[in-house]
Amino acid sequence: MRRSTLSLLLALVVLLLAGCMPALTPTPSPPPQAKPSATSTPQEPLTVTYPGRDWGYPSPFGFYPRGPGYIRMSLIFDTLVWKDEKGFIPWLADSWETSPDGLTWTFTLHPGVLWQDGQPLTAEDVAFTYAYFQKHTTAFKWCASLQDVDTIKAQDQQTVIITLKKPLAGFLADVAGTVPIIPKHIWEKVQDPAKFTSPEAVIGSGPFKLVQYSKEEGRYIYEANPSFFKGKPIIDRLVFVKVQDSALALKTGTVDAATFWGKEIEAVQKLLQEEGLRSVEGPSFWVLQLIFNTSKSPLDQPAFRHAIAQAIDRQKIVEQVTHGGAIVANLGIISPKTEWYNPNLPTYKYDPSKAREALQSLGLVGAKFTLLTTESFAREAELIKADLEKAGLQIEIKTGDRSTVDGLLRKNAFDLAINGHGGIANPSILDNPVWPASCYHNERYNELFAAQAQAVNAEERKKLVWQLQELLAEDLPVLTLYHPKMWCLYNPQVLDSWFYTAGGVDGGIPLPLNKLVFLAR
Repeated sequence: MRRSTLSLLLALVVLLLAGCMPALTPTPSPPPQAKPSATSTPQEPLTVTYPGRDWGYPSPFGFYPRGPGYIRMSLIFDTLVWKDEKGFIPWLADSWETSPDGLTWTFTLHPGVLWQDGQPLTAEDVAFTYAYFQKHTTAFKWCASLQDVDTIKAQDQQTVIITLKKPLAGFLADVAGTVPIIPKHIWEKVQDPAKFTSPEAVIGSGPFKLVQYSKEEGRYIYEANPSFFKGKPIIDRLVFVKVQDSALALKTGTVDAATFWGKEIEAVQKLLQEEGLRSVEGPSFWVLQLIFNTSKSPLDQPAFRHAIAQAIDRQKIVEQVTHGGAIVANLGIISPKTEWYNPNLPTYKYDPSKAREALQSLGLVGAKFTLLTTESFAREAELIKADLEKAGLQIEIKTGDRSTVDGLLRKNAFDLAINGHGGIANPSILDNPVWPASCYHNERYNELFAAQAQAVNAEERKKLVWQLQELLAEDLPVLTLYHPKMWCLYNPQVLDSWFYTAGGVDGGIPLPLNKLVFLAR
């Protein structure tokens, strides 16, 4: 009875209180596909998409040996030192010392670095890496520098001592800041690294992991490495996709940032005016040049090359092709935006009459030559053809895709070629001024290059690099055409940390895709 009475009293109290309270309206459930609240569920992954195409499998031995290929690999693999906007910074190595004679380098590694499979990165991995690259030589320039390494010793888990056969003035730029460190426990079992394309080949220590690669579609998808020793990237995913028109892709939001060069200046100006984008402008550290096959007559004669230089109006090429998006190039190849630039070089003033006179004296008026190039430089080729025909030569233009043209250049199967490359902020690029051809030989040039490469004193090295540029301008194995300007246009609502690296990534790659862009700093 007492329990029943008590229950009845409680029910009456509840009813009375309910009559004093406002009626509650039930909250409807969100529709099944409604976007979840940021306070109740994690936010959508932050993805940055950038235009690109296939540059090879991004393992240290699988990428195509040009700048974009190295960049894609560098997102996964780290080097002993790295560079930011100002210059070299510690990376896998927290500190380093060099002996007074420049022969011994000691690196102290950052503690606690992990490979992306969870294994620890130690000095043994560094020593293994350098020895492995020495054994498995490739076409990459840093492998040539590694041949000057005498011994590599892991003194303890965190200390590496590297002894050189001779001083290397560019050791930080060409070796320590360029060679990707690879995990010994994976690569020591690999006999043919060029054919090693399994998922284990892209296990590095870097800020991103590769989760998808499509050669056919030129697509790369990277995800942030939460265990990265410098901290998890500020974005969750980085995607490279093939697009036909970077400007249109930016307009439609298909990509969040894109790089524009020289002749694209009008598209840059229009995008900045109409689309609310931002821009970072930087030196491209890139050069377009007319390469002479100096292993063939009469292209082996400096007088003939000088006549061609007088016949070509380089300023007109800059104006008509780039519309102010480039500057006439330094005849010594090195970028004017670097400390190595020699401003006091001989010039070849455009003078078609003198050019024709020189060709007549050589008995070459009417001579026929092929001009090899890619479709990207078809307009430049047409202007050069017109200039050379005005001077009395007959020119046939042949075009091919980049890999085909590079292959013909490496075989020296050409007369004249229009080709370009980056890296011109670094004196080491001068080891082969006609790259990717290999037809130029000059003993004095070789002596100067070897001397500057061993000049550990900066002022002494600069004097030698200036002499190299003077020799290039006089002997003229290439006629440099222009240095394009460069812009990174981006949507600041997605990512606002873009910058250009001092001297370029990897000693001269001009792209604004330094991995630091995607890290908290």
